[in-house]
Amino acid sequence: MLQSLVASHIVGGGFSYRYLGNNQYQIKLAYFKDCGPSSIGFPPGSLKVGVFEIGTNQLKTVLQLAVDSTTTLDFSQAACVTSPVNCVQQRNYSVVLTMPASEYNHPAGYYFVYEQCCRNALAQNVANPQDIGSAYYMEWKPDFAFNQTFENSSPEFKNYPALLLCAFENYELDFSATELDGDSLVYTLIDPLKGHANANSLTNQTGQVDPIPGPYDPIVWNTGYSLAGNVLDGNPDIQVDASTGLLSVNPQKIGVYLAAIKCEEFREGIKISEIRREMQIVVVQCPNRFAPEITCLSNCTQQQLQPKEIICFDFLVADSNLLDSIQLQVGFNKNQFLKNYTFTKSETTNPANAKLCLETNCNLKQGDTLYVRVLAQDNACPYPLKSSYEFKLPYVSLSDVDLLKNIPNVFTPNEDGFNDFYFIPGEFVNSCAEKFAVQIYNRWGRMVFQSKDVGFKWNGDNLPVGLYFVYFDINGRNLTTNISLLR
Repeated sequence: MLQSLVASHIVGGGFSYRYLGNNQYQIKLAYFKDCGPSSIGFPPGSLKVGVFEIGTNQLKTVLQLAVDSTTTLDFSQAACVTSPVNCVQQRNYSVVLTMPASEYNHPAGYYFVYEQCCRNALAQNVANPQDIGSAYYMEWKPDFAFNQTFENSSPEFKNYPALLLCAFENYELDFSATELDGDSLVYTLIDPLKGHANANSLTNQTGQVDPIPGPYDPIVWNTGYSLAGNVLDGNPDIQVDASTGLLSVNPQKIGVYLAAIKCEEFREGIKISEIRREMQIVVVQCPNRFAPEITCLSNCTQQQLQPKEIICFDFLVADSNLLDSIQLQVGFNKNQFLKNYTFTKSETTNPANAKLCLETNCNLKQGDTLYVRVLAQDNACPYPLKSSYEFKLPYVSLSDVDLLKNIPNVFTPNEDGFNDFYFIPGEFVNSCAEKFAVQIYNRWGRMVFQSKDVGFKWNGDNLPVGLYFVYFDINGRNLTTNISLLR
């Protein structure tokens, strides 16, 4: 009877907390379980969470986390594949805990733990998963040197980035966490914890274990698997970027796998919290899929950005599966030097066309570079494929621009309405200049015209035809050219 009540179903989850003010914290637990035909429901009622002192393992309190919400994760796009897992539900639990410094002042901090049996029997990299439980674990390490109320919210993992992975495809999955306080985060792959819960030693028939102090044993990896050697039968196997939380892998075998990631939060070099997330990764055989290919039609890699100009780039985006639609986005590393930009695209067609136009400000600095990333995503089954095209545009400052390249060298002030004035045509780049002066001299060195207006127009002042010499002072740069006056 007991075994049927605790049938294997756990597929992942983890804690987080959020500071609410007045020494109050919302303690949250995200619990993921299989909801296929043979699975059972969530544990009835609230969940018992133990709070213990780090180091001494002394019990501080027992919390009752109530149900907040329950959602079923979307597998609707997986109709093209055969998967051993077709339904996963997420239930969120929480409670508000008041933690004043006068009561919660253990020097090493506290850990929160919830234990539950049993795991999904399909997890092939774990030994006897149907007979062992899961220990969800979080550390809260207040440093009251920062603030007597320790106003901090833990990181919080985002939702699952992918429910299914296709074998023999390269992945970069976003398992990062959001962080509200500007602290540093460090990510590490870890052994999942099995704790004390198992099918033979339970304290109640819901599969829960009443809070038991640590330490908590890790799972036993199945033969051929280990955290150091092989977690996911990948080539390369699963890895995590310690700074970004991005997981990379190319899975090579079909199956169901368990993995876990730890996120530690540091403030001024001091660790103040730790959260963990266990996750079930399902690898399936997928139909042939092709990511969109992005081609720049405007020689993107040979361009520069000059002050106060508009420059445009054209792109062609094609997907080998002509039935797939394409969505496009553009992003920049920083765009404070852009006055404006437009990105127009024809997303309803395949191939798709796009045009990116950038309008720059005047305050460009030599050595700065704008990095542009065009993103394309199709609607392939079982989930979209993405690709990107990245290029960089070095900024050219006003002091390095050829300011004379667009200035004419001849004009004909004969009042015929054509070429009657000597001026700087269009939105010339030196309109960005904070200091501007122009002086025009005849061949005997007599000044015949001057202006401090970048929009000057000289009509020749009925002077005789001939060659005149022009001197510009633009932001301290002295530039010279000449102009032929003809009738």
